[in-house]
Amino acid sequence: MACQFSKDGKYFAQITSEGKLKVWNTLSNTFEQEFTPDFHLTSPCTCLHFISSEAASKQSGSPRKKKRKESLGESNTCVALGTSNGRLLLYSLVKGDLEYIVDSATSQSVNCLSSITNEFVYSGADTHVIVWNLSKRNVSSKWNAGNDKIYAILLTPLGDKLLTASKSIKLWDVKSKEVLKTFTGHSSPVTMLEYINPRSDAADAYVVSGSKGDRLLSCWNLNDSVDGKNAVASFLMEDIVNNLSIFVDHDGSSRMAATVRSGVVHIYHHTLNGKKSNKPIKPKTTIQIVSDSGTKDAVNPIYITAAAYRSAETLCICYGSAVVQTFEDITISSYKKVQCLLREDIHKKTVSKENQVTKVRTPVVGNDVHYLTTQTSSAPSKRKNDGQQEVPMEKRLENLMVNEEDSSSKVPKANNAAQLLIQGLHSKDKNILRTVLFKKDEQLIKNTIKRIPLSLITPLFEELTKLIQGKTLSRQVGLTWLKNLILIHSGLLLSNPDLSSFFGEALGSIEAGLALQSPRNKLMGRLELLIAQINHTPQQDSHDNEALLVFNDKASSDSENEGMEFEAHSSSENEWEEEDSEGGDNENEKVDESDYENDDGSDEPMSS
Repeated sequence: MACQFSKDGKYFAQITSEGKLKVWNTLSNTFEQEFTPDFHLTSPCTCLHFISSEAASKQSGSPRKKKRKESLGESNTCVALGTSNGRLLLYSLVKGDLEYIVDSATSQSVNCLSSITNEFVYSGADTHVIVWNLSKRNVSSKWNAGNDKIYAILLTPLGDKLLTASKSIKLWDVKSKEVLKTFTGHSSPVTMLEYINPRSDAADAYVVSGSKGDRLLSCWNLNDSVDGKNAVASFLMEDIVNNLSIFVDHDGSSRMAATVRSGVVHIYHHTLNGKKSNKPIKPKTTIQIVSDSGTKDAVNPIYITAAAYRSAETLCICYGSAVVQTFEDITISSYKKVQCLLREDIHKKTVSKENQVTKVRTPVVGNDVHYLTTQTSSAPSKRKNDGQQEVPMEKRLENLMVNEEDSSSKVPKANNAAQLLIQGLHSKDKNILRTVLFKKDEQLIKNTIKRIPLSLITPLFEELTKLIQGKTLSRQVGLTWLKNLILIHSGLLLSNPDLSSFFGEALGSIEAGLALQSPRNKLMGRLELLIAQINHTPQQDSHDNEALLVFNDKASSDSENEGMEFEAHSSSENEWEEEDSEGGDNENEKVDESDYENDDGSDEPMSS
């Protein structure tokens, strides 16, 4: 996470892992502002740098407002933010919002920022150096710094030289944009650069660099007359450095506070006089913060995020977490090898029971309270509670008899699995199809086949064909389903014009299974199928077949009428009328005596 103290040490800014900017006031130890860019998810902020941007307010605001701010002593401190899509954001701490946004019209990620004036900001964007003009709010210039990505950038106090760092460090002339020196010695990309000038009147100036893979800081001489191939001094530590603060005494000695990844601060004292140090310099003292864990001979370390010098003997340290940060000024009086500070962990602070304030009110409970639990979920009735708990609805439902035939069964049984079969045929899920098709209840099979849509008959037949091609169990299941499918939907299957090809694969599998069987078994199978088909066909009612001739003997029922009446079918009556028209006196025509035989058995012919 990128973090930095302001030049006066009043503010501390940090970019969190969520892409938010958080600002603390180190003097009052308070959290002041939080800013979330609108595009923090698509193009998050990558770096930050404190600037005193008077140019940001030159084009906005009236002179009266400016005089009022000056009279109130308000500082126009801003934070410049670089984004991953090539934009520069200027955030004002006075307004608590963005001043403006400058776009570089490129998609290059801004990795580092540096400035010494209120007008220009230098940044490293991938392999290029971009110069931003804050007064005009545009990009002033841009040039390529090589083939390596720039991870750190530093502008010297005079503004005539620029340092860019990738795996090596290059010293540039700002006007001519030429490389003056190259410093090599780090094994990984350099992510930190700090300028040191021991004496303002001295010609020697130095830069301290730290990389993200080396456990040491290297100091380089920027003087043109000195060879820059080797470092002047090296400062040794046990972990990778995250933050660096430098303070120069009036006598020229330098004090450095390096915060490392393990959460401790190393303090170094060294005087830079142009001479090379042969051995790595070890820290004078190491500062760490712990909290009491509550157990004997055990403490919990507290992570130190950053540190900054306020004076030669006063150091402001920031410790805690990304959510809660605490700032404290400590005095370094004695330089022991390790200084361990015992502090209370903010996350584990507990308030004594005497001073504890709570907003929860405990209700006054009487003797007639009805408690609702998982076993007694019913609401209390209006009647007076007699102390007996009612039986919950779940228990009542379990006691009901689900099936009259099988009273021991408490789980309701479904009489079909049509919905599950439809889902399996649509999704081609083998587990669902196996669950449905491997059921042995033939009544359930019939009900399921009757309830599936007609459009799924063909996919079901294909699945059954695959089953009967398997081994004994799958063959038995497939044949049971196939038998009921043919019996129930025989009309639909016979209406299929491609019936021979549709049944071809299934018939081939059945014939292959019957090849080893005797002719008797084949005949028995066909007869069983034929009998089942006949029994399944609905019988026609007897009244559908009308008699050709109906004889009613009215004389036998009542002896009053001796005549007889013939009632014949319409077709037979028409035939008689035609014969009468052709001539009923035909002598060759004979009448069968059996047709005119009376019910009493007499052979006397009837008269019409």
